[in-house]
Amino acid sequence: MKIEHVGKNIQVTDFIKDYAEHKLEKLKPYLKDIDISEDSVIVKITYDFEKHRHRNRVDIDIYFNTPGGGVIHAWEESNDLYAAIDFVIDEVERQLVRLKARRVEERRRLAKLKEQERRTAVEEESIKKPLITLEPLPMEKPMTVDDARLLLEEMGAFFLPFRNAETGEINVIYRKKAGNYGLIAPGV
Repeated sequence: MKIEHVGKNIQVTDFIKDYAEHKLEKLKPYLKDIDISEDSVIVKITYDFEKHRHRNRVDIDIYFNTPGGGVIHAWEESNDLYAAIDFVIDEVERQLVRLKARRVEERRRLAKLKEQERRTAVEEESIKKPLITLEPLPMEKPMTVDDARLLLEEMGAFFLPFRNAETGEINVIYRKKAGNYGLIAPGV
């Protein structure tokens, strides 16, 4: 985090700088929560003393040098400079909490939108595919039931339609859970 101190009508001492930088340390966890590295953050703190009102004003500008970018600005006034620093740090903290909430909500919204697009694509794909497709018989020449069983075992399939050589009709041989075979034939 690069910190720049600017004084207007006030001499910025090392004690003031150390105090402000110590208070800024409590903001580092919030930067990690919103996925911003400390190296990409520039903080500008402006201290101003208004002589006619005897008030201290502290402005903080935080610049995020990230692809999303962004700026946080806060200011506070008080008769005590250190109280003004405390108040402005609290305001920056509130803004960082709101920024985190907005970014989390944006991620959720994008994830929801992506999921909805995926569902729409799956639905469109299922609409395009016909429910029933016409498949040719795997074997055009007639075969016996034993030949069909051997072919079914060889293929590793669960069922096999074939033209029965004895009757000339289409039959289906299938594998049962018990390990034996079943035969579906018309008129049986």
